[in-house]
Order: sequence, then C-alpha cells, then structure tokens
Amino acid sequence: MKIYKNIFEKIVSLENLFSAWEEFKKGKQKKKDVMKFEFNLEENTFNLHRELKNKTYKHGSYHDFYITDPKLRHIHKAAVKDRVLHHAVYSVLNPIFEPTFIYDSYSCRKGKGIHKGIYRLEKFLRKISKNNLGSCFVLKCDIKKFFESVNHGVLISIIEKRIKDNDAIWLIKEIIESFNPGVPIGNLTSQMFANIYLNELDQFVKQKLKIPFYYRYTDDFVIINESKEKLEKWLLEIKNFLFEKLKMELHPLNKAQV
Repeated sequence: MKIYKNIFEKIVSLENLFSAWEEFKKGKQKKKDVMKFEFNLEENTFNLHRELKNKTYKHGSYHDFYITDPKLRHIHKAAVKDRVLHHAVYSVLNPIFEPTFIYDSYSCRKGKGIHKGIYRLEKFLRKISKNNLGSCFVLKCDIKKFFESVNHGVLISIIEKRIKDNDAIWLIKEIIESFNPGVPIGNLTSQMFANIYLNELDQFVKQKLKIPFYYRYTDDFVIINESKEKLEKWLLEIKNFLFEKLKMELHPLNKAQV
C-alpha cells in the first residue's frame, strides 16, 4: 500500500485554492452567495489560505433543503468558502484513493456513471443467463440511511491507513466532523468519502468472497449468480461485514429471478 505524506501544503496552497475556485464556480456564477465571494475573491482566498496555514480554520454551518432524485433526499449545503475548500481537498485526495477502487464502482467517478453501470449490469445478466436462454438470480441491496450512518471514526481510520500527514488529517477531520450524524449529501467531499468508505465493502466482496458479478452505485449494489443458495450465503457474510466493520445495516431486500 502506497503511503502519502506532506500533502497538506499541496491542499492549502494558493495555487490549489484558486484552481478549486475555478472548478467550484462552474455553473454557479449567477448565484448570489457565489457572486458575493467572487466580488472579493483574492481577499477571501488569501484569508482562507491564512486560516488553513495557521490551523484556525473552522468549517461553517449548513443550509438544508429537500430534492427528489428520484427519491426524496435531505440536502445540506455549506457556505461558499467551505465548498471551495471541499474542491481543494477533493483535487488532492481523490487521485490518491481513485486507483484503489474496483472497476465496478460507478458513482461519482470520471468515465463511470449510471448509464455505464446499467450497460455493465446488462452484460452480466446476458453472460450468466447465456443470452437469456437460462435463468439466473439477482440480489439487489441498499444500505439503510447510508450517508447519515457513516461512522466518523471508521472513515477517518480508513483514510489514515494511506494518509500519514497530521496536518492533512486535522483538516479532513474538520470537514468530516462539521456534520453529525454521518456526512451531508450536498458536499463534494461526501461523494468521495462514500466511495472510500464503501471501497472496504467492495474489496471484501471481490478479494474475500471472490464474487465475480458485483456492481455498486453509491449505497446500492447488485450481485448476480446462477445459484440462489450462493447469493443467500454471500448475503449473510456481507451483512456481518457491514455491521462489524462499517457499523451499517441493509434495508429489507428485493430478490428477482431472471
């Protein structure tokens, strides 16, 4: 496992913060809070840089609202300054963790997405069912209240396996612990943290259980096999892993025969 040190300076550098601003503002330039931050962009960015360097930075509070996507979701939006920082952290951390993710994880990753995931599922189904000439079983699961169930201690311990930089860990903790319980759906960093957290499940499924036809999109995952008995056995092992290692539970399950 590759270990990363001295990444704090890269995260909080002025170059990275201004680059994070450029990424953050895309599609948001007519928003009042974004326009207000941009009006004094240099001063605001230099102040943020100074707070981070001096470790006086404190993550602000959140504004909450609901969206339908397609199910009702409770979104929490941070202030512009904090969201710019989220982009700065993401730009450094995500390239570190991205190579550790399995191929069949499709949420919030470049070159992936829901459409590619569905295509991959269809390919799995055709292969197992021998082009629909036979039958196969599909196990569809999702994690109960995933985002609000993310355990801060577990998440930080996973990150600390790879990041050996006390200042960077201080900043990551400041972001993670700015919201409780779990992590807010609205943060860019939360999408990354979700993949880091559930990569533990992915690795268990692929390395320990050696399940070939497995697909995950955020907290939804699917396993396909010709044996219903195998699926039931794997389901029990996954439930135990989630509860013991990640402090999570599954929703009641849907099973379908194809």
